[in-house]
Amino acid sequence: MANMQPFFWGIGAGFGVYIFLKIIINYFFYIGKPNEVLIFSGRSHRYPDGSVRGYRYVIGGWAFRFPIIERVDRMDLSELPVNVSVSNAYSKGGIAVNVTAIANIKISSEPIVLDAAIEHFLGQNREQIAHVARETLEGHLRGVLATMTPEQINEDRLSFSERVEADVIPDFNKLGLHLDNFKMQSISDKEEYLLAVGRKKIEEIKKLAAVAESDANKVAKNIEEEAKGVAKATNEEVDMVVKTAANELATFVANMLAQVTSEEERTIVAAAQSRAEAEQKLQQIRAELESKRRDVEEVLPAETRKRMNEILAVGEAAYMQKRGEATAQVLALTHEVWKEAGPIAKDVYILQQIELIIEKVVDAVKNVEMGEINLLDAGDASTLRHHVQSYPAMVGAVLQELKSITGIDVAAVLSPDAKSAQRLPAGTRI
Repeated sequence: MANMQPFFWGIGAGFGVYIFLKIIINYFFYIGKPNEVLIFSGRSHRYPDGSVRGYRYVIGGWAFRFPIIERVDRMDLSELPVNVSVSNAYSKGGIAVNVTAIANIKISSEPIVLDAAIEHFLGQNREQIAHVARETLEGHLRGVLATMTPEQINEDRLSFSERVEADVIPDFNKLGLHLDNFKMQSISDKEEYLLAVGRKKIEEIKKLAAVAESDANKVAKNIEEEAKGVAKATNEEVDMVVKTAANELATFVANMLAQVTSEEERTIVAAAQSRAEAEQKLQQIRAELESKRRDVEEVLPAETRKRMNEILAVGEAAYMQKRGEATAQVLALTHEVWKEAGPIAKDVYILQQIELIIEKVVDAVKNVEMGEINLLDAGDASTLRHHVQSYPAMVGAVLQELKSITGIDVAAVLSPDAKSAQRLPAGTRI
């Protein structure tokens, strides 16, 4: 805890210094806004021009106030609007008028003028300053009104405002004020003088308008008459031009009709001639086409068939020739083989064709169709046995019929005596 005492003492000293500096700044240093002036009074000050005053001022800055012996005041330099109203002010010519205007004033920041403002308005509020400015403006406004007629004031308000500003500026400089602008808002009078002047001017304007309208009507009438004459002459010229153009058009149309008629006749003749020539060419083409068609439908098929028959005949002859030659060679070879085989050649040939022969015989038996058969048996099953044996008997009957027709005895070939046919040399085939 003893070690923390210096730390707390340091914090307390810093806070005390901060409070002291804040008091010094708040009570001895003054900062002015850009639109205000700070006046430090209580001590004498010598200015650059050699004069000595009991105050000094700072515009929009800061300064140090000597304690006890100096006092600080503030003056606002911002804009201050002042409404000005004058009633029954006599204008030039003795006409009483009422005028309302508005002026924007402020405390001047020029050194010489600011000294006057400090002397006149230091410690006064803005309403008091506006009251002084209003009274000054109304006095000068009455003075300017006395030098101008109501018509001049109403017609040339800008000039009126400029004259008021020119008159009031010297007094404002003495007071320490600055006039930014002065604008008149309205002017009127109880006797309705301005209304009468307005009516009079309106009547004059109406008269001038009537005269101008009359003159314009006269000019328009003259122009209309001149235009009618010009239009009549122009219409006559246009009629002549139209008639001339119509005559030329009629002549042109007649010539064109004649040319068209001549061209139509020439065209008709040329068309007839062209039609005849085309018809003639068409007939020639049809004749050629008919000739070609006849050639295609009759001559060419006949020649084609003739040529085809010739080719077929040559091919058939060649086929028959080759077949005959092949048959002759086969017969010659068969003859040689049979000659070499001797008496067993026929049996060997039958053996080679035995499968085919047996197949044909069996097919012949298969083709035999039997209907419903009723068998009567004595009890020893001989009837069924004989019926079953009828199928091999049918095969034997077919082989026997083959023997009677062709002389080929298949059963004899297949008998044990025919086994000698197997003694042919190896590779012998009929």
